[in-house]
Amino acid sequence: MTDIEPTATPEPIVFRWRIHEGRITLRRRHLRSLEPLGLPEPLIGWIHERLEWAVVNMLTSDSEGVLVLSVDPTREVKVSLEELRETPMLSRKNLLTENGLIVGVESGGEKLAGTVWLEHDGVLYASCEKLVSATETLAKDLAETLKLPLNIQPQPIEAAEYNSAFLISDEFGLIMIEDNLKNTAPAASKLQECFSKLW
Repeated sequence: MTDIEPTATPEPIVFRWRIHEGRITLRRRHLRSLEPLGLPEPLIGWIHERLEWAVVNMLTSDSEGVLVLSVDPTREVKVSLEELRETPMLSRKNLLTENGLIVGVESGGEKLAGTVWLEHDGVLYASCEKLVSATETLAKDLAETLKLPLNIQPQPIEAAEYNSAFLISDEFGLIMIEDNLKNTAPAASKLQECFSKLW
């Protein structure tokens, strides 16, 4: 008799979206970012309905916080509103790697959602396979508008030793990863100026 392995229950997909002045920052981009996840159409529709409910029932014109959207691909969509967390102070010791490549950052023992970007000689490098989230695509569009060269490819950890670095996050916007070169990052400074108008 052959033992049948139980089917693993998929982990919920959790999004943390900034709420500023009662609105979901980059709302349309957030909704577009769901498309590449391959979720069933009925579930996408249910997410839209839950967001509409949240806007009407959970937000006021002066709401500031983080909308937490937990999507269980097999069952349900949960929405909650949390208070703003203090923006973390990041340094190179917070960088996370896999096989020598930068895959994110951690703070307080928690991996933060977002993508690490680097800048070297005015060229931006997004350390990932592709840009999907609302803030990632916004940063990409801003780079194109500002005519800043952008390379989208996982970067080796060694690159962080001599390049300026920052995190692009749906929750926190743009966070510089502090280092001695932070004041010599003109491209990152331009992006940070744009992001500061939304966060």
